[in-house]
Amino acid sequence: MQKSIRNSVQCTGISITGQFQSTVTFEPAHPDTGIVFVRDDLEGNPEIECLVQYAQTDSRRTSLVKNNQRIEHTEHILAAISGLGIDNLKIHLDTPHIPVVSQFSCRDFVDALIKAEPVFQPKPKQYRTITEPQWVFDSFQYNGQRFDSILIALPASVPTYTYLLDYPSRQLPTQLAHYKLTTDVNFVSELSSARSYIMDYEFDLVKKLIGNAMDQCLVISDGREANLRWDNEPARHKLVDLLGDLTTIGKPVKGHFIGIRTGHKTNIKMAKKIMEVFGE
Repeated sequence: MQKSIRNSVQCTGISITGQFQSTVTFEPAHPDTGIVFVRDDLEGNPEIECLVQYAQTDSRRTSLVKNNQRIEHTEHILAAISGLGIDNLKIHLDTPHIPVVSQFSCRDFVDALIKAEPVFQPKPKQYRTITEPQWVFDSFQYNGQRFDSILIALPASVPTYTYLLDYPSRQLPTQLAHYKLTTDVNFVSELSSARSYIMDYEFDLVKKLIGNAMDQCLVISDGREANLRWDNEPARHKLVDLLGDLTTIGKPVKGHFIGIRTGHKTNIKMAKKIMEVFGE
């Protein structure tokens, strides 16, 4: 059955630019509404539906853009919603930015939604189903060499996610994360607290992009012991990003997604391909 929340609840944090505080308010929505963002800071309170035709990416985040109106940094809040199996929500914003919470994880969003009491609704949950393999490719340059990435979608009876993290620089050891989205409890304990991170050589570049939000960021240094919550926390966070980005498909997907060196750009390419092949 579809799911929404019983009560309204708020969540506040710094914007991803590090410039100001931002608050989101989760509100219940009727069956078949989907996930809808509402810009309360703009005249007329325009709505932006969580649909892949509005998704845009850069190297650091995913955003939704409709009629030149933006919702910035959507991946973590959408991962929290999908991880809890919630289908229908209105999300009101007082800025264009989803706040950074719980050190760039999605845990505070999860806690807020649990506090709002998820409830089943009298309508069946609708899925998109992967019936034949799909894949998208990308590549990047490192020290003058080309490295490839691939995201694969295979048929599966439940939503399943696997990520292979493999940095050419070897500042992080190759690591694997695997997750089946079967229960809310497993998502809360296994993925929701996995934090976003940067490598130390990226610090100055990222500081220019997110300013004071750097205070929330996990920085990993070569040769130093990182204070990780799990040995494979970076790979787990890549699953959080993947789950959040694929939420732009608009419905949960029954399939097994396998990412190798992938990121937001590849995730959204896959979401668009699934809509082309399996959309209504």
